[in-house]
Amino acid sequence: MMIKIKNVIWSVLFTSAFCVAQNPVIKLANLEQTARVQNDLKYSVDGIEGHQYFLDEWGTGKIIINDSIINTQARIQFDMVSGEPIIGNEYKEGKGFILRDKSVTGFVINNTNFVRISSEKFLDKTKQKFYVVPMFTNENYFIIKYSKTLKEPYIANNGYNKADLNKKYVTQKKYYILNKEGKYIEVRLKEKNILKALKTNNKELKKYIKSNNLNLKESSDLITFLNYYHSL
Repeated sequence: MMIKIKNVIWSVLFTSAFCVAQNPVIKLANLEQTARVQNDLKYSVDGIEGHQYFLDEWGTGKIIINDSIINTQARIQFDMVSGEPIIGNEYKEGKGFILRDKSVTGFVINNTNFVRISSEKFLDKTKQKFYVVPMFTNENYFIIKYSKTLKEPYIANNGYNKADLNKKYVTQKKYYILNKEGKYIEVRLKEKNILKALKTNNKELKKYIKSNNLNLKESSDLITFLNYYHSL
């Protein structure tokens, strides 16, 4: 009787483990069903310089669902205009699924980490959904927003420049640091600007920067500084 009970327990455990192992596939299949299928990803369009994507071709990486389920992707891309991740269509090389489900809490492209952060965590409201997180810390004290905008051509009104100019995708990069109130503040990577944004303990923070010879323009030094700031 005891042997039979043990066999039943092992059977239940095995079945549970199998179901958990299948979850990433099931979850991703559900996401693909609700995602919008994108037409061919175009990296070259007549009259436009550049493109709207993070990479010049598909990258490899992972999709993270609810901060826990990780699904490896052979083809992944990031639309820097809409702020949305795209995973490749298994059967069509140039097409992909645009993931808009909020259960996608992060993704990785070629070892670059992106995380979803609520707009409520920013001192100034933002519409961007995903942010790059430097791989120096798990606390997300320092994040970067990459985006692209399509700029109209500028033609000098001097009577000589009559050539047709192209529109152009321009990359924008913004830096944010987390204060003790749990809000992200946009900063320039300059000591004076960062200290002004944080407001508190400025004398002590200046002393720490000087004694440790930190250059806050460097990501690693900025993370060291922010770790100290949050320890005070």
